[in-house]
Parts: sequence; structure tokens; C-alpha cells
Amino acid sequence: MSVRNKKRRKRPLVIAAVTIGVIAAVLFAGWKVLDALGKNSLYSAGKDAPAPSMTGENAAASLSGTEAAGQAAAEQENWQAGWVRYNGKVYQYNDRILTFLFMGIDDMNKVSKKAGGQNGGQADGLFLLVINPDTKKISVVAINRNTMTEMDQYDADGNFAYSGKGQICLAHGFGDGMQLSCERQEKVVSNLFYNLPMNGYVSINMGAVPTINDAVGGVTVPRMRYENGKIVYGTEETIYGKDALQYVRYRGNDFDAASYRLEKQKVYLKALGAKMLAQVKSNPASAVNLFQAISPYMVTDISLSEITYLADNLGGYSLDDRIYSLKGGTKVGEQGFEEFHYDEGALYDLMIQLFYEEVRGQDQAKG
Repeated sequence: MSVRNKKRRKRPLVIAAVTIGVIAAVLFAGWKVLDALGKNSLYSAGKDAPAPSMTGENAAASLSGTEAAGQAAAEQENWQAGWVRYNGKVYQYNDRILTFLFMGIDDMNKVSKKAGGQNGGQADGLFLLVINPDTKKISVVAINRNTMTEMDQYDADGNFAYSGKGQICLAHGFGDGMQLSCERQEKVVSNLFYNLPMNGYVSINMGAVPTINDAVGGVTVPRMRYENGKIVYGTEETIYGKDALQYVRYRGNDFDAASYRLEKQKVYLKALGAKMLAQVKSNPASAVNLFQAISPYMVTDISLSEITYLADNLGGYSLDDRIYSLKGGTKVGEQGFEEFHYDEGALYDLMIQLFYEEVRGQDQAKG
């Protein structure tokens, strides 16, 4: 074979290598562009601090509202709007935190627009995902579906009926099963946490659970059962497909079974989250792939560029040691339904712990 023929044979290989290199460079550049756009989108919108206020006997020991802030302002000329005084210290809302609302909807089907004003589907799973870039921690707050809180309520035709207390899971039902339902649920959860700013929401119909579960190779969890008002833990097993759906969906008919199911969901999410985070660390594109795979079952206002930014950066984060939940108790209400009434003082503690940072250099003795 002549030297010329050898060169001719090598030329297509060189061209192919260059082409692959160009494609890789374009894909990498495209990923970085999405990353930058996502970061800008998540952090560009101004976020007002929560507006906490406390009434009743716990007021003096908890977060100060506008009256206490006014008093502190009179005592300290450098007092700033948004600061709060709590247990002798001054705190401010950490606006670098990203907070997302995740909703698990009691619907096995792909998402579709529902008619009427009460057919949007109940949010049987409600979780806040709290991403703190300062501590590099990802925290999760679980919210009992029966938590009693203020919300706008609508009739069967979608007309506003009244504002009053109801189970928090119902807010999603007062909508179309799409964006309207999500926005109403997000508003109610935000109000529960004293107008906590939200960076986005994700609503996922329960029918997507097997796909999510199996995308990480199954999830290892302990067997759990509810006996005489107590949770009994058994041996661990790795679950797949419909078994994962059964694990997070089943609650039984015992009193306060919603709290039992929430504990199961917390156990499952902690195990699932660890596997997902490990997967994202090794392959950031896996988050985008999963995002696309479950999209028929999902409603979200989080863009692809925002998902790209989160996937590209969360590899350096770790999960909090625990999944938080609101403290309180369950009782049967006047209409015969179970109601979870949260402890307001404990909610304040949680707000300070997860969303606020201490203001240094202040005279803590004043006020």
C-alpha cells in the first residue's frame, strides 16, 4: 500500500475525530450556557423576607414582629428592615437560600387539565427542599397533609367561596390540576411559613414514583408497620417499581395514619435523595434525563436551564442528617375529618434554624 493511500485512509479518521471534538465542545458550551442562564434566573428575582409575627403567650420568647422591630429601631439607630430579634439575638433572612416546593399528587395518571373548581387532586405529599449555598447543605421539611391553615376555598364551578382554615392538601384540589393548582398550593404553603419566598415548585403525580425509583436502581428502606398508634420498624429491603409506589402511598385507616405515612415518606425520601445526589455527582446530566422522563406526570415552573444549574452545582452538597417536620398533634375536627394542628413556637424555631442567619456585631443585650 502506498503512502498516499495510507494518508487517504487516515484522513476520514482525523475528520471524524475533529467532528466529535467539535460536537463535544458545542455540547459543553451549551451546558455551560444553560448553567449560567439557570443561575441568573434563580437569583435575579428579588425575594422579600418572610414576615413573621407572634401572638399570644409565646410572643416574648419568639420572633419579634413589626412592633418589636419598631422598639428595637428606637433603641438602635442601625436597626434594619427585615431584622428580627429571637431569644436575645438578632437575625436576618438569608436570601441566598433557594427554596422549592415539591408536591406528590394523589393521581396515577399523566397530568391533564381538569374541569371544575375542586378536581385538581389532593397534595398527599408536601415537602420543602431548602438549598443553602453557605453550608452546602440540602434540607427537607415534610408537611403533614392534614395541617390546618388559612386558604382560599372554591365551589365546584371554580368560583371563590370563602377564606378559612382547611387541610393544607386541599389547596391543590382547588384548581385545574396544572399551573393554577400548583400556584394555589404554593401560596398556601408560603403563607404557612410566614410568606416564605419560593424559587419554584414541582408537582408530580404518584404514577411517576416507579420511574423515579428505578432510575436510581431501586431504594433500600426498612419495612414499617403501624401498630397501636406506634411505628414498628423491620428489616431493610430494596424496593422497585410498584412496591415503591405502595411504600409511599399506603397509609391505612387507623387514626392519624397520615402521620404514619409521612414518616414512611421521610424515610423513603432520605434514602432516595442520597442515591439521587450520588448519581448527580457522577453524572450531572442524569438530573436532566430524569426531568425529561417524568415530564408527562409533572407540572413545574422550574426551567431546563435552572435544572441544569442545580444539577451542575449540587454535586458539592450533602443531605442534612434528618428530614424536618412540623411538630404538633392530630385530632378529629367538627366535620369529622382529622386535623393536624402545628406548634407555632416550634415553627418559629425551625424558621430560624433553616432560613435565618445571625447578625453579628449587634448589642444583643438591648431590646
